[in-house]
Amino acid sequence: MFVAALAALFKHKVVGNIIILACWSAFDQVKVVKQLSKYGIRATFACDANILNNYDAFHLEGVVYFKLEMEDIVRKMNKEAFASQYKWLVIGDGTPEELSHARYDCDAVMMITNLSTADCFKNNDTAIRPNSVIFQDIYVHPRDGVSLHEWGSWSVASGLSVSYDWNRILRRKNLKDYPFRISAPMAHYSNETYNGTYKEYLMDITVPDAGLRCGYGASSLLIESLNAKEVIKQTQFWSSVVHNHSMILEVESGSAELSAGVLRVLTTRINRLDYILPIWLFSVGFTYLAERESSSNMYVEPFTAGVWWSCLGILLVLAAAQRITSRKAEEKEGAVLAVVATWLQQDASAVPEGLSGRWTFTTLSIYSMLVHAYYTSAIVSALMSTGRGGPQNLRALADSRYAIASEDHDFIRGSMFDVETKWDDLEYLKRKKMTSKFYLDMRYGVQLVQQGTTAYHAEYHQLYSYLNTLTDDEVCKLQHVDTIPEIVTWITATRRGQWTNILRAAGAWLHETGLAKRLIKRMQDQPPPCRAALLAERVTFWDVVPLLGLTVMAALTSLLLLGVEIAFSRWTGNLRRKGAVFERKMSFDSQQEQQ
Repeated sequence: MFVAALAALFKHKVVGNIIILACWSAFDQVKVVKQLSKYGIRATFACDANILNNYDAFHLEGVVYFKLEMEDIVRKMNKEAFASQYKWLVIGDGTPEELSHARYDCDAVMMITNLSTADCFKNNDTAIRPNSVIFQDIYVHPRDGVSLHEWGSWSVASGLSVSYDWNRILRRKNLKDYPFRISAPMAHYSNETYNGTYKEYLMDITVPDAGLRCGYGASSLLIESLNAKEVIKQTQFWSSVVHNHSMILEVESGSAELSAGVLRVLTTRINRLDYILPIWLFSVGFTYLAERESSSNMYVEPFTAGVWWSCLGILLVLAAAQRITSRKAEEKEGAVLAVVATWLQQDASAVPEGLSGRWTFTTLSIYSMLVHAYYTSAIVSALMSTGRGGPQNLRALADSRYAIASEDHDFIRGSMFDVETKWDDLEYLKRKKMTSKFYLDMRYGVQLVQQGTTAYHAEYHQLYSYLNTLTDDEVCKLQHVDTIPEIVTWITATRRGQWTNILRAAGAWLHETGLAKRLIKRMQDQPPPCRAALLAERVTFWDVVPLLGLTVMAALTSLLLLGVEIAFSRWTGNLRRKGAVFERKMSFDSQQEQQ
């Protein structure tokens, strides 16, 4: 029943094709292939392990080998033969030390049997066909070697039973302080400009290079979640493929397991790196000071949701006050419509009689006018900021009066300005504007932007902390021409490396738990606000609270006036009744005297 157990195992692994490493006779091979075909498993026999070198990364395939027969061949196998695309089944007894050079993502199971040969498959004798088989998980640690652990069993009665698969997963998520190398580019770090070590620089959120710092923080979280040990490898360049001391080349070659610098997804990089974790919103372009405010400052939603709900509440309060203070039945019936009409600044024609009713209507009219004034001012503020006073693309920037300069960064040099690109507009700009003094310090570049003569090229997020020297009017006139629009960047690892699967699982866990989002929030700065064009944005619930309070007080005052009006009406009614009684009495007395 070994064939049935083998077939059940590979069906559990979602494998339909298997390779059996065995040097058997043609008769035995045909017999086993025929037995496996009854279970829907297609088998291929191979005496040479080189067949595993031509694997397909997008298809799973099973591999069976007999420990005592093929042990020497397996020891000489290429490490890539143990990639996760191959599902290994080792048949034999004892720890398979020949797998100690296998990859960490090796998916291997051992079928425990004390048979010395492959008779379990070739012999028809039922005496050597057990009713149950034990499977053990083969765990290969790059430092601690090979170990066997309980995983599952197969029996004729119950079939395959996997009892310890979760333990298997947890085991591979614990690297036991195995060193993980992070390739970290220098970026803006220098011993002359920063008083501290490179690691202190990476952890200091008060200095630039937030993209590098975010990437390093994400890599550290990945390593910590796997219980590994962090080792920083300092590199000179970020994305250069020409110089040896480059982060991309180190990760590609396997000299480092993870990158500290974030990278975009490019067609030229897909075949070189594995993208593990999306972590940073990246954008680069030219920033300049225009003659007019930028349309990007327009805020087209003048009121927040809280303001609208508070307006609805006050509308109901005023409608109730209007109805209560109305005298006539027709006024009470039209109270709500009168409030709505006045709110919409239409002719209500339903002003109640009496002091309290007129006071309520006056309050409603003033409140509605103020709300409309808020709304109109916000819209006008937005409309007045719709102009663009400068170039909108690279070709227009090349033909404009602005000079150009750039942040000095190896990825900017190596991907845009120091190399020839296939981007016609960028090449046109470089021919017309680029000078020998093109690369400038960011602080000096912002000063040139403030003078209104230069468009400075940098990552926008790097630029935000330097823009605090600009006035509100200058901030409102800032405009941008993108070279790299906002795009997601990733943490990368060695392509199809032995750590890719567990790193991706750890990256998904960081996003599920919110740790990745918290990391970004810590690092990400916000651009300085354009205060001259933020009236609409400032109309929040707390901005209209004084108006709401005064309106509610006015509504309550109308009820107080209603009480005073009622009391005055009763008092005057009593006086009229007393006067009428007195007049009737005087009339009666005069009639008596005449009689």
